[in-house]
Amino acid sequence: MASLEDVLGLIERGYANPKEIAKTLNMDVEEVKGMIRILESLGYVERVKLGGSLCKNCPLKRMCSGACIRFKGQIYQISRSGSK
Repeated sequence: MASLEDVLGLIERGYANPKEIAKTLNMDVEEVKGMIRILESLGYVERVKLGGSLCKNCPLKRMCSGACIRFKGQIYQISRSGSK
């Protein structure tokens, strides 16, 4: 079974949503979502909103409305406090 550290490590390496994390760790998506909620409540990760910091770093930001993220799920990134 994967640990919170495993999930955090994948997010740190760029895995942005629970589905891809679950697939990589061979886990149930709902279980991964629960682990991410724990990491979020501890301040290690944060949700990325459309047009948020993930978009600010995109090389296509000048010609994109933020619609490149078209799924209904959530995207997560390491928070400022989590990167320390």
